[in-house]
Amino acid sequence: MVWRFKRLGMQKRMMLYVAAGLVVLFGAFAVVGFLSVREATQLVYEERLATAYTVAGIMERDFLHVARDVHEVFDPMLARGREPSGTAAQELLSHLSETDPFPFFRITGVWVVARDGRIETAAGEPEVSPGGQVAQVSSWMAKMDQAPFLSLPAVSPIPDAFPFATMLVRLGNTGASPAFLVAVHTVSVNSSAAYKPEAYWRAVSGIATTVAQKDTPEPEYHLEVVDANGLTVLGIGEGVKPGETSPHFPMITEFAAQRQAAAVAHEPSSGDAFSAHVMAIVPLDPSPFYVLLEQPVDVALALPGELRRRILLATTLGFGATLLVAWWITRRQVVKPTEQLTEAARRMAKGDLETPINVSAQDEVETLAASLEAMRMQLRDAYQAISRAKGEAETQVKQRTARLTEALSKIISAQEQERRRLARELHDETAQTIGALSIALDRARYGLKDSEGETVNQIHEAQGIVRRLLEETRRLILDLRPLALEDLGLVPAIRWYAETHLEEQGVRTTVEVNHQEVRLPPHLEVALFRIVQEAINNIVRHAEARHARIELSFHDSVASVLVADDGKGFNVDRVFGTGTGSSDLSFGLLGMQERTRLLNGRLDIRSEQGKGTQVVVEVPFP
Repeated sequence: MVWRFKRLGMQKRMMLYVAAGLVVLFGAFAVVGFLSVREATQLVYEERLATAYTVAGIMERDFLHVARDVHEVFDPMLARGREPSGTAAQELLSHLSETDPFPFFRITGVWVVARDGRIETAAGEPEVSPGGQVAQVSSWMAKMDQAPFLSLPAVSPIPDAFPFATMLVRLGNTGASPAFLVAVHTVSVNSSAAYKPEAYWRAVSGIATTVAQKDTPEPEYHLEVVDANGLTVLGIGEGVKPGETSPHFPMITEFAAQRQAAAVAHEPSSGDAFSAHVMAIVPLDPSPFYVLLEQPVDVALALPGELRRRILLATTLGFGATLLVAWWITRRQVVKPTEQLTEAARRMAKGDLETPINVSAQDEVETLAASLEAMRMQLRDAYQAISRAKGEAETQVKQRTARLTEALSKIISAQEQERRRLARELHDETAQTIGALSIALDRARYGLKDSEGETVNQIHEAQGIVRRLLEETRRLILDLRPLALEDLGLVPAIRWYAETHLEEQGVRTTVEVNHQEVRLPPHLEVALFRIVQEAINNIVRHAEARHARIELSFHDSVASVLVADDGKGFNVDRVFGTGTGSSDLSFGLLGMQERTRLLNGRLDIRSEQGKGTQVVVEVPFP
């Protein structure tokens, strides 16, 4: 991973560093922003809960208002020792239903119930005859305890209306038990229109006031009041269905068990018909009812959602813009000058020391460019000095090479002249003497033909020795002075030598010329012939080969000769003394090496035990 990172370009690495820093910076900004969003969301929940508390407070205030009116009507009668009358009940009903309208419920009837459950008097709906009996009165008494009033689910249906609650008010307390209970029956004031707190209050209260226009519309809610069994007794808003079980009842059950208030996000389950919404749950005291204030999530959390979107947008745009600016700055101030310096360095590496280094940069890069320009000028001056010195050296080398070639030619010529002199002496003196000796022996043999057989046989053997000596002398003369080389050239001379030395020894030999033969300078032909001659002699003396191959080629001013055999081979390192073992020095191979070196050529000898030997000679020719 580190190796791959190092192979990235400078700008990519810098941008990775910048991106890492920006991720940390904008990540911190985003974290702070989302914490603010969470706080804003929490404030939304708290505000919705406060609104629900306000609605519950209004209902509790209206309950208290009803209880106060009940006492205002009946307490004076009880104080004078009179029992509640039907006229008083009708007066209270008229006052509560007409004089004091309530926003969430409407008064439909009043019952005055004695401690024994007997209805003393009644007015309105639900209709009941005085003297009737109320079975629930004992449970009512137990639930009220010392409470001055209590709201319970409606005890009786009311025609053409949704019962809201039955409100119980204590009258004429004597100890822990009241003398009478006043049951005030109510029905809910439902509406399919959304619940808008301020507008709703102005509408239901009949208050004609001018309200200043706001920049933002008034929030809209769905309002429900459910009883302990989950039945919706009040519904304001589209989709709220009074008289049916609230779909939110499973959500509020855990809070209702402990009479807790909460603001939660209610997500629908599979099969639910409602969408996700924020719901404030507040108990309505003193009653078993709960107030539910609902608002769609996209409406309730519009401000936190917008804040979240703005944070994401600002973070994304800020990150992208900062990254773009960083890319532009690094490209202009760092990468481009660096590329210019790199290109200048490449030109210098290729030998272009004349083109000046022009880099538009600042600060350290400008200093580096100036240093590189100074180095270019110094290298140019040094290169020019080296070129002059090289030219002079080449001139000297050419002169010395010419002199060396001349000397080499003279040396080889001197060697060949010495060989010719020796050949002439062997031919004129030694061969003649041996020939004369052979004739003398022949005469002696004829002169002694009648002598003893032993003497004749010895002379005959001496004649054989003399003939062989004469043949070896003639062979030596030809080796010292190959006439085929002087008359026909290198290739015919090599063919003749291979036939007379290899073929006669039973070594099958092929001689191939891959390109048209050219005549070389005499000293080169003599040197190459002597190298091939030594190679052939080594095959005859040491290789024990059955096949040999000689290839000659002339191309690109290079003469190449290959001599190969399938003999037993040898250790090249040992012979030349380059291995770790002892050296078996071969003067013939050293002579081949020296001749090749004098010709400014290359000698390559490859051999392995049991795998034959291959000798390659390459020498340049004009």
